[in-house]
Formats: sequence, C-alpha cells, structure tokens
Amino acid sequence: MTKDPCDHCEEILQPFLDRELTDEEHHVAEVHLEECGYCRKRYKFEASLRRYVRQAWAEGMPPELKEKLSALRTPL
Repeated sequence: MTKDPCDHCEEILQPFLDRELTDEEHHVAEVHLEECGYCRKRYKFEASLRRYVRQAWAEGMPPELKEKLSALRTPL
C-alpha cells in the first residue's frame, strides 16, 4: 500500500523545518510542498509560528505578565 504523500509530509514537517532531513528527503518534501496547497499552508503556518515564538522569547516577558500567569497555575 502506498503512503499518502500528505501523511508523509505531516510526519517530516518538523524535521524539514529543523533542517534534519537528508538531501533526498528534503527534495521530496520541497516537491510536495510546491504541488500541494494544503501542506504548503501548514508549512507556512508552522514556519510563522516558529518566528513568532523566537521573537516573543527574544523580547522577554514583562514581570507583571509573569505574575499574572503564575497566579493562574493550578497545583498538581
């Protein structure tokens, strides 16, 4: 049974973004992303989410927000 290319793309999306694939795997993923609008949207979303998280981390969190978030924690 042949694996659905979108299922395969879903499995390798994070390693693709992390640049952990072999050259051949990377090429296969790029070709699929060029051809598949759904997977291309998922890729763009994941890439932009990573940029947002890096930016938020670099900017730091104001102490007031940290206190508010700490107050929301529930004990384990």
